[in-house]
Amino acid sequence: MTEISFSDLCGFTDKQWLATATADAYRYVLYGGSRGPGKSYWLRWFLVRFLLRAAGDGYTGMRVMLACEDYPSLRDRHVSKIESEFPAWLGSYLNGSSEFRLRPAYGGGVIALRNLDDPTKYQSSEYACIAVDELPKNPERTFHVLRASLRWPNFEGVRFVAASNPEANWVRDYWLEKRVPDELAGDVDQFAFVPALPDDNPHLPQSYWQMLDTLPGALRAAWRHGDWYAAVEGLVYDTFGAANVVDVEPEKGRPFDVAIDDGYIDPRAVLFIQRQRDGSLLVFDELYQTQTLEEVTIRDIERKAIERVGQMPTAAIVSHEAVALRDRLTAAKIPAVNWLTRTAGGG
Repeated sequence: MTEISFSDLCGFTDKQWLATATADAYRYVLYGGSRGPGKSYWLRWFLVRFLLRAAGDGYTGMRVMLACEDYPSLRDRHVSKIESEFPAWLGSYLNGSSEFRLRPAYGGGVIALRNLDDPTKYQSSEYACIAVDELPKNPERTFHVLRASLRWPNFEGVRFVAASNPEANWVRDYWLEKRVPDELAGDVDQFAFVPALPDDNPHLPQSYWQMLDTLPGALRAAWRHGDWYAAVEGLVYDTFGAANVVDVEPEKGRPFDVAIDDGYIDPRAVLFIQRQRDGSLLVFDELYQTQTLEEVTIRDIERKAIERVGQMPTAAIVSHEAVALRDRLTAAKIPAVNWLTRTAGGG
């Protein structure tokens, strides 16, 4: 099959063609970083193109993998789409083996659709290309297990391609920040990221745009605008993002305070806070303790204070109901105050 006829068949957008050209040149390619640019579609059809090109070079019967983190996701994102997208003359989906097999006239290649609940199931398999949808939903170890199966006899063009929404995890480290483990340092230049936005997909309906534009701040920044640093998932305050997490140590001998939200069955939370010379606040340590006596917590505060800063806290700002804890802190020479005695914004 010629390149022109495949172009007519797949209908790639310009950005999907850019991802394709990038995957032709680099071994590890990540595409997307937002909602809506046609990430899953690109993975499916890139694998079709990969098999067709390989067959044209004499590699018939080649096997590639298309994977998701679990079977329901695989079914929703790909199996259901393959059944309607791939024309019958191209090949057939074999439900019993979860594979799409190209007809012999097109090389007889196979797309194996797999879930990654236990990637070690495939450690004896061989795939010339592995495509993973929503890669950050899988642990880092899964990537290493999969790439160990990235091989095909006498074939040097093996590829790993993936698609993703923004996540503050190992995927961002590898593809955006180029921070890879030492064993991959020699291949760091083979990691390529092709960012894409919903604007790159002319097929999105107006209702989808309305959904994206009405998401709350952090999700909108991530899913609509492709911001990988918008916020850490699960935070109460969506203005707090990954950029707030810093590799900074407290300054020895400089004053600091502790802030305490008391509890016993619910955790007693203690934050160690030092104001920096630029006026910012550094939370450099913490304690979360359940069913812990107040005197034990105080000893732990003293131990951490000496270890981290070399001196005791200047003050303890404590929740209003913890009268006994405030008294014990003050007796231990850590002046304690009820946080409701301090007003903010006139409230």
